[in-house]
Amino acid sequence: MELKYTQSALLGEKLLLRKRILSQRKALSERQVAARGDKIFQNLFKIPFIVSKKKFLIYLPVNNEVDTTSIIKNLIRIKVDVFLPAFLSKKLGYAVSKFDDFESLVAGPMQILQPKRIEIVDIGFLDAAIIPGVAFDRRGVRLGYGKGVYDKLLKSFKGLKIGLAYDFQIVNELPKEEHDVTVDIVLGENLLINKAT
Repeated sequence: MELKYTQSALLGEKLLLRKRILSQRKALSERQVAARGDKIFQNLFKIPFIVSKKKFLIYLPVNNEVDTTSIIKNLIRIKVDVFLPAFLSKKLGYAVSKFDDFESLVAGPMQILQPKRIEIVDIGFLDAAIIPGVAFDRRGVRLGYGKGVYDKLLKSFKGLKIGLAYDFQIVNELPKEEHDVTVDIVLGENLLINKAT
């Protein structure tokens, strides 16, 4: 049964959840982030239909998000093309750009790394997207940071959507607005929600 909210109650509930879960994530030590991230890395590459994809959009982490550095390196090692979100301007927002290497990155908004030389690619060209979130629920509903970056970026995306999260970021049910992105797979250290098969 889906939770029903008035608009103000929905926004209030999202704000409270965001604050609580971000506080938990911020409290993780560097060692915990590395250990949990390694488990998620192992889990991801155990799923054959994920690694059969050849063109991935993937995020670069900030503020104790699940680290994707090893994932990117391994995707490149197995001959997968990697793409990153890249901020263009306030008017144009974000686009998808080809990733070349870690040395060719610069800090964008919120100090999130992105390609120095932006090479825009149509998102419809990609097979899969690995995205961050503050929280995900068991239906694949994503709670973001409230800026709508991925909601806009993935609005017309038809490929496989994978959310990475620590287990405490995976909850039973989140309040959902019409524009909120849902993912096909949510992957934690010990939890896997798979709506793709």
